[in-house]
Amino acid sequence: MCGMNLAFDRDLIGPAMYFGLMGDGQPIGRYDDMWAGWCTKTGLPYIWHSKASNPFVNLKKEYKGIFWQEEIIPFFQSVNLSKECTTVQHCCIELAKQVKDKLSQVDPYFTKLADAMVTWIEAWDELNPSGDDSAKPANRTAK
Repeated sequence: MCGMNLAFDRDLIGPAMYFGLMGDGQPIGRYDDMWAGWCTKTGLPYIWHSKASNPFVNLKKEYKGIFWQEEIIPFFQSVNLSKECTTVQHCCIELAKQVKDKLSQVDPYFTKLADAMVTWIEAWDELNPSGDDSAKPANRTAK
């Protein structure tokens, strides 16, 4: 998914629109929107995105992500969520647990990312109160 000119229904999937950890001190660049896309993907892409940027500069930022895709893509292809996942928040918390359990051996970045996903859901719920406590997962850790 490309985060440029992106629109989504905040009530339907808003909590799942967490863009991965980026910036100084993070091991990859330019994969934040792709992470959100992998977490929310429901079908095949229907728009072609052609980059107009410098491919060599991008390669320096993306090389770990390109390498990690060998693990990330099969991970997302095999993700199954339990029947207890009845809200987007529940799904994201369970996905964060699976990220921590299965991708942390690829790189410690994924442990931090899983924790950040949980923090995102906590912040989302605090800033977007629904009044429905059933939307809030009981266990807020990705352990």
